[in-house]
Amino acid sequence: MPLSQSKLATELEAMEPAGDELTAIQNFATAFNNYFKDATAGVPAIPATLDPAKSAMVGAMTGLSITGAAAIQAGITAYWGVVALSGATIWILVPPIAAVTPPPGLGGLVASLAAAFTANTVGALDLIASAAAIAAAIHSTQSGALALITPPPPNVTVPIV
Repeated sequence: MPLSQSKLATELEAMEPAGDELTAIQNFATAFNNYFKDATAGVPAIPATLDPAKSAMVGAMTGLSITGAAAIQAGITAYWGVVALSGATIWILVPPIAAVTPPPGLGGLVASLAAAFTANTVGALDLIASAAAIAAAIHSTQSGALALITPPPPNVTVPIV
């Protein structure tokens, strides 16, 4: 099953309110990780292999309460950084994945999130609508990732969806 914007929205809606930054970061990382477990690269991801990516995300999001969207972008970028190095263990293929290219839209995540945060605040949106707007901002930057598979020539790329 490919990445789903509605699944991400549901995961964001289910986040428990947090009284401190670390708990908020862990809640967000869990929501994103649950969303990403549905990523496919010809075959489904093995969920447990994504734990290091989640840990990298948590470490990169320090300062969330101050930097907001920038911390989220840093966390998602760190997550993809681990995925890029671990493609062959996340998606088991024969021949194996040789390289993963993260989605090219990650650099635009801060702007997308800032727009969603503003719309949520100005519109006084409820939890469901706010989560949907944030999920749309994040999900829109997740397309275009590729996994390179190197069988005997020619090489093949498959989308990570």
